[in-house]
Amino acid sequence: MQRIRVLRGIAVLALAALGACDTTRSTSVLEPMDQVDDLARQVEAMGFRSEEMQDFGEYVLVEGDIMIPRTQLRSGPSRRTNDPMGPRFQYRTSNLVGSPKVQQITVDLSGLASQPAWQSAAATALTHWNGIAGSYVRMVQGSPADITAGTTCTSSNTAAFANVPSAGNPGSNLYVNTCFGSSTTDAQKLHNMVHEFGHTLGFHHSNYAQLGESGAYHIYGTPTSGNATGSVMNGATALNSWAGFSAADALATRTLYPLPTPTGLAVSHPSGTVVLSWNPVVGAASYLIRRVEERTVNDWISNNFQTTVTETWSGSVSGTSYNTGNAWTGTSSCMWTYTWSYDDSSTYSYLVVAEFPNGTSAYAASVLSEDAVC
Repeated sequence: MQRIRVLRGIAVLALAALGACDTTRSTSVLEPMDQVDDLARQVEAMGFRSEEMQDFGEYVLVEGDIMIPRTQLRSGPSRRTNDPMGPRFQYRTSNLVGSPKVQQITVDLSGLASQPAWQSAAATALTHWNGIAGSYVRMVQGSPADITAGTTCTSSNTAAFANVPSAGNPGSNLYVNTCFGSSTTDAQKLHNMVHEFGHTLGFHHSNYAQLGESGAYHIYGTPTSGNATGSVMNGATALNSWAGFSAADALATRTLYPLPTPTGLAVSHPSGTVVLSWNPVVGAASYLIRRVEERTVNDWISNNFQTTVTETWSGSVSGTSYNTGNAWTGTSSCMWTYTWSYDDSSTYSYLVVAEFPNGTSAYAASVLSEDAVC
């Protein structure tokens, strides 16, 4: 749920109809207080605040727009964070989507059919998440769904809300609130949908500290400047218009979900030439092969060493094996001696990278090629 926060008091009463007030804790008057307290303890054990918890029976809403099913509360481990560095920039929850599931997320938007503008915004939000360079996130429409989008009618200061990941799967539900107290433009709807899908991927509010929230873990490598200006994951921004991901949003996504490198790289020589093989990478469109010669020259008189690296790339390769055409010699290095005072040596290796529609992975671990021509 994205919200607009204002000062408490008379201003709350004046603006409640506009969806501009804080969410307050909501529980049934028939629910025993010991049950309420037990529910609050379970919320706090997961690292979230319980002060603004809203109880909707099968699930509770915490921290504004994070939905936690009761079943997840009962089974959730205790996770708390005490960050001595204070407010930081980009944050995640304690749960993330596993790999390769994050590359194969299926989203059912049919539940938004009664709200075509919201349905269109949700579809567009998927393309934005898929388009972050260097990110492994891939979400497509279809069924059976990993994430199901639908509508509900709840407190008027709630635009939308969603689950966070559980057991390596993305948050399973995203809801648009048809009783939200303010009208929204298409750009505002898009901002809300990008934000909520961010929660299903495990992103917390970037400005969680400024909102007095908890349960957040700093994403390594992102700035530590406090409030995240321009981040789509800022909370209390229901009426913000979509303006694209901030640089820190993109960096945080690449950090949590980087494009994977090929694994299992091996060398063989079934027909006298070097053949490389590796494990397939889910989502990779093709692969590139890199042959590297590292040549070191040593002048023994002046004790001078010089190293040069020569790289040769293949074109795009389909499949998970590649015959280099280079002769197998049984050695990966060669030594040449030109005079009593001068020699040089070369070492050869191969690396493989995976190509995706939105970028190229890091190199796989190098393997000695054993194809040097001595």
